Amino acid sequence: MRLLVSEVHNFGGFFGGDTVTLSGADWRSPGAEEQTLTIDESALANVISRHQVAAGMLLELTMAGERVDRAVLLGAADPEALRLALGDPPLAGLLSGPQVLSHRCASCALWVPTAPDPDRCPICGEILAVIG
Repeated sequence: MRLLVSEVHNFGGFFGGDTVTLSGADWRSPGAEEQTLTIDESALANVISRHQVAAGMLLELTMAGERVDRAVLLGAADPEALRLALGDPPLAGLLSGPQVLSHRCASCALWVPTAPDPDRCPICGEILAVIG
């Protein structure tokens, strides 16, 4: 299930565990009912910290019954939020020029990471246009 986060309610701590509680609706499902979920930090596959999860992010959720077993960040409404959540990418040696870390997909209306394919949106497969 792909969930577009509409609100982050809180980050669990001492008694609540290492969790993030958020609300969102099934992405691109008109009239989808909003739901509230609690996700353990260990289920966040590519997000460096639960504190980086924000409204406007698109998460791919793998459920185990009512529990989120795995959550993968696919994109975000804000490029800075995307970069903060994903952290610094590993560099493969010396770069010959600037490294493009994300693009805005016009079809999805989200910023998406460019790895592993810098030419196509990892969500919808559309060709990413270079702006500038």
